[in-house]
Amino acid sequence: MKTDKKEKERALPVLKKIKIRTFYSILGICLMIVIGIGGKVYMDNKSFHDEMVNVVKSTQAKQIIEDELKGLDPRALTPEGKIKVYEINYKSIEHNLMGGIMFEIIINKDEELTLGLNIGKSSGKLKSGVVILSEKLSDDFDN
Repeated sequence: MKTDKKEKERALPVLKKIKIRTFYSILGICLMIVIGIGGKVYMDNKSFHDEMVNVVKSTQAKQIIEDELKGLDPRALTPEGKIKVYEINYKSIEHNLMGGIMFEIIINKDEELTLGLNIGKSSGKLKSGVVILSEKLSDDFDN
């Protein structure tokens, strides 16, 4: 009887060790799965964002932007026009949940003169959607 009791006492720490190892193994596996899924989601989002940037950099998008600017100011991008230069704020590029790509255009290198633009594909061609003028830009063209 004494030996049975001693064997049980020795077996308990071994059982505890096995349970602890199993717990940590399962925890490690779960952690690896979560990290793998997170990495996949991140890479998919980065790839999607890169595609949107490429669309905004395309010649079709450039033509749409310039057409919108000339709609505001017929002499845009000429020495006589109010709009001399523009640049795309690439940090502002986002996917519009209603469809298309939203981004911001900075006019005449002035952060307060901005034009928000939404472009999307229709019949295989890029088309302009919503155009949003900043308050200062709107004031400049009201005068």
